[in-house]
Amino acid sequence: MAIDLEIRKANKKDKTPLIKFIKEGGMFVPGIRYKEFYVIYRGENMIAAARFKTHDKGKIHELSNFSVKEGWRNCGIGSFVLEKIFDKAKFDTYLNTVNPNFYKKLGFIQIKDVPKPLKKNRVWCKGCDKDLCTTMVKKIKN
Repeated sequence: MAIDLEIRKANKKDKTPLIKFIKEGGMFVPGIRYKEFYVIYRGENMIAAARFKTHDKGKIHELSNFSVKEGWRNCGIGSFVLEKIFDKAKFDTYLNTVNPNFYKKLGFIQIKDVPKPLKKNRVWCKGCDKDLCTTMVKKIKN
């Protein structure tokens, strides 16, 4: 990708712009921790963010709250950013989504059995129809 992007773990100075960003994307859930996020900047502008949480007891990663800013969508940035994040994965990565076709292109497969850490206190995104939501996994490359 020819665009110069900064992809990194969020830090304290990202907290306020990150909360604003995920609220604008309709994905704010009270109690989320900025330290669980990757932020993606182009210059001074946050153009994407993704929560990439590790569940230590289950030895799995969970991807959630992923959003790309309007105007930056449908140009490959989302896929590029997620591949960079997945390169750091130590365990299988799970997610819940209403857009499985996007994640299938990235190597995710649909599953029926939801891992225990993802069942606990599940919170659905604002406006999301949980009946349309599916759980997917991307297996770690060995």
